[in-house]
Amino acid sequence: MNKIFFSLLILCGLTLGAHAADFAKIKYKNIKENDKIKIENDVWTDNIKRREAEYLIKIISDGSGSYSEFYNSDGSFAFTTGCQYEFIKNGDLIGYSNQDLKFYDFTYANGELSRRELSEEEIHTLFPDYEIIKISEFTETTNSLKVKKEKLNYKIILLNDTDRNFYHYGFTTGNSKIEKYPLSGFLNIKKRGMIQFSHFGDNTKDNPWYVLLVR
Repeated sequence: MNKIFFSLLILCGLTLGAHAADFAKIKYKNIKENDKIKIENDVWTDNIKRREAEYLIKIISDGSGSYSEFYNSDGSFAFTTGCQYEFIKNGDLIGYSNQDLKFYDFTYANGELSRRELSEEEIHTLFPDYEIIKISEFTETTNSLKVKKEKLNYKIILLNDTDRNFYHYGFTTGNSKIEKYPLSGFLNIKKRGMIQFSHFGDNTKDNPWYVLLVR
């Protein structure tokens, strides 16, 4: 029994370590569960003093969505971002939604959360090492797109510029070598080939796949 227990502990530690390592490859520090943040004069910060009474604390929601929820210091619910990844950049709170494949800039005042979708230019400024590929660039007939790999590590961000959502979508491949991230639209392509972005391999009207042909 003890052997099973310790094996589970080791497995859990390895899983958490791998997840942390994956996020370490993303440029900006993810606000983790139980981290504290606050906003003052429209400026976000995670610099919370020990005796500070007013702040927001991040909790991960139950269920497969793993959405970020923020609670007030008294334990009352404040808001959910609908995202799985948030970071603070120059006083802005930026979030990324795995379902939307979009970035948002959040503001919070008088108990109300507002969000603004980041533009392609803003995302490129945040992640200059990544090429942005938009959903609208895939052909309507085959949902495929040919791209050229010119770097050893060809990093892309699949950006959703449509009204479609991509819940439980992910990258798979049979002949290409890729490196996936916890952010579902981020990919590092290491070897040319065909890459599929799909909902568990489905290709239906409701859940069409998207195919990258990397040459």
